[in-house]
Formats: sequence, C-alpha cells, structure tokens
Amino acid sequence: MEVSEFPDLERVARQTDDVVRAARARLVGAVRAAHNSGMTQTEIARRTGRSQPEISRLLRFRGTTPLARRLRNHRDEVIAQVAAAGGSRVRVFGSVSTGGEHEGSDIDLLICAAPGTGLLEISRLELRLSELLGTGVDVVPDDSIRPSMRRCVLSEAALL
Repeated sequence: MEVSEFPDLERVARQTDDVVRAARARLVGAVRAAHNSGMTQTEIARRTGRSQPEISRLLRFRGTTPLARRLRNHRDEVIAQVAAAGGSRVRVFGSVSTGGEHEGSDIDLLICAAPGTGLLEISRLELRLSELLGTGVDVVPDDSIRPSMRRCVLSEAALL
C-alpha cells in the first residue's frame, strides 16, 4: 500500500483530537458546575459512571499556560499563604483557569475567607502572593462575588 492511499489520515486524526478535547472540556465543565452547586464527588462519580479519584482529577486545576505552570509549581506555598491568612479552599478562575491567558494577565484566586477577614488582610495576601509568583494576583473571597458574576466565576473556578 502506498502512503498516498490514505490522504485523509492526518485530517481525520486532527479532527478526532479536536472532538476529544472538546468533549473533555464539556465533561470538566459539567463536573465543576455540579460540584460548585453542592454535589459531592461521590455523587458525581455515581451519576457519571466514573471513579471518585477521576472526579477529583477533573476538579483539580491543570492549566498549561506560563502563569498556570508557575502557579502549579508554587501550589503548596500559595495554599500555605492563604491558610496563614485564615483562608481555605483556593480556586483559580479567569484567564489562567480557562487558558485565555495573555500578556498582562494576572492570576485570579477565589478563596473561602475566615469570618471577619477585611480588605487590609486580603490586600496583604495579594501582595505576598504577587511577590511569590512574580506577577499580579487578585484574591477574591467567595462570599464577596457580585451576584451578576457569581455563576461565571464559579463555572471557571478550579481547585488549586
């Protein structure tokens, strides 16, 4: 057989890869939406026919852009800084989470802040994280998201 007998092979392979990526993105979006609405990982696993460890992997941040890699490389330090400030449940949203990062992008983090955490504490945390990561960081307590933005932010949010 001649190689020329399969002229569509590369095109079909590329199209298949695109379909698989799109399907994976739809699954990740649906799993994150279900989790953000309060469904447990166990329930999501049962309803999707997948294992709970797979659901956990789908929920975790896996960005591959330059800022995303920097954030992943400093994951433990970021979580420790947030915990030291009384916060927990660090999630990434915005362009770094969605892969739409561009020159001038910052890192947007969503946290559960301790009751009574004020703007001064959040500003100090942003400064420490910006120094650690070498780029601008916005920290948003999850109870302060504007109602008009809540659905969008939560749909993008991925556990760090």
